[in-house]
Amino acid sequence: MINKHSKSVKIVLPAIVLATFTGIVGGCALSTPEVPESVPDSQGLGVIPALNLDSRGRALRGYDAVAYFEKGEAVTGETTWSVAWNGANWYFSSPENQAAFSEDPEKFAPRNGGYCTFGVVLSKKFDGDPTVWLVHNEELYVFLDEEVKAKFLQDISGNFERVRNNWPLIKDKLPGEL
Repeated sequence: MINKHSKSVKIVLPAIVLATFTGIVGGCALSTPEVPESVPDSQGLGVIPALNLDSRGRALRGYDAVAYFEKGEAVTGETTWSVAWNGANWYFSSPENQAAFSEDPEKFAPRNGGYCTFGVVLSKKFDGDPTVWLVHNEELYVFLDEEVKAKFLQDISGNFERVRNNWPLIKDKLPGEL
């Protein structure tokens, strides 16, 4: 015999679990446009899941990767000063920044392929907004938005440890595979 109490527990418990999960990932997943399932690389080599590129094959949506380090701000790059590297188009605000990147692209490229850093904590790939960023230990990290960045900073050392552990496991997977 089914009593009313056991029936309501069966309905309420899954709803609580779903609400809790939604609250945890909601900061990244619910407020961002989805990253495309397959992002074509700019050199026609196929899909590059390790990089977060826009529809035009640009890394950092065309922002200057060197400016974060040199000027301490997000600066839009120009097509005049661009570099094709690692399957992406990288734009710069000056010929000096273009030259600096060309000399050592690994130094300036965002970690985690430019995906939301907090998303990587959750073993997910969410879009990273290049205007919401952090340089930590001379490395560039981008976030979905300011709210998500604030969540990440609440446990910066623990979250960076999770990023270091999770990125190698998800790097070569498409966002929809996670």
